[in-house]
Amino acid sequence: MLEQGHRVALVTLLHIDGSSPRPQGSQLGVADSGQSVGMITGGCAERAVIAEALRCLENDENKIVRYGVGSPYLDVVLPCGSGIDLFIETRNSAPLIKAAHDRQQQRKPVWMAVDRAALSSRLLDTPERALETDIVNRYEPDYRLMVFGEGANLVSFCELAKAGGFTISAYSPDQDSIDILLQKEIDGHHIHRQSGIASLAIDEFTAIITLFHEHEWESDILHAALNSEADYIGALGSQATHSNRLKTLAALGATRRSSNCIHGPIGLDIGATNPNEIAVSVLAEITAHRRGKIR
Repeated sequence: MLEQGHRVALVTLLHIDGSSPRPQGSQLGVADSGQSVGMITGGCAERAVIAEALRCLENDENKIVRYGVGSPYLDVVLPCGSGIDLFIETRNSAPLIKAAHDRQQQRKPVWMAVDRAALSSRLLDTPERALETDIVNRYEPDYRLMVFGEGANLVSFCELAKAGGFTISAYSPDQDSIDILLQKEIDGHHIHRQSGIASLAIDEFTAIITLFHEHEWESDILHAALNSEADYIGALGSQATHSNRLKTLAALGATRRSSNCIHGPIGLDIGATNPNEIAVSVLAEITAHRRGKIR
């Protein structure tokens, strides 16, 4: 929105009296067009918050607003019976958001600090620079899925992952699979066995997924993944297939990480039997991994 010339307000949840569906520090971005990104209250007061942010943009002001218990806005009642204080910032929000976006484009995390005492926001390169009065949020680059495979498993997985908001790059030796993905506006690339993924940039915000039935395709890919900073590595196949996979990888030579890091058989055990169910199980496992519920 900033690139299109819109002004933007940044709304931060400063204080909670009682309980709240969203934690302190939750943020909402509001453009002067009325579009918004993020969530403050779980949906029960967002319309009122957006309206107030638009008024602040029109008046070029920063403001603290209270909703719920103790608020002058009697028509906005929080179901949890709580009171919340919000900081609406308009004067410094545009350069702040742009700088955060630029850092994320460089595939680097950024910390946004809101000083509750000074009522001002700034970006930090490291959380150690935060003040005692700061509320600090960490914003990471888009979590990227690099998916290797072919056929229905690849297509179904990419479709569901796209619907889930993931950034996807798909790679396949099967041009028909790539053509289907491109028709669905999913980033698809043809690969050759010799090229593997050695030339691809893999960082700590990347998951590597292999969905091959012909498993000779996957060895070089998984070997390279184990030598990368990939956050998650998973491979399709049965327990017997996974055991053979580990032997093959061992024969390819040492890697910076143990092959035990590979999630195999890939996905949570939900009894999945078809491509759509396999896709659900894999995305659930990736989410559980990201949230620290599994290794």
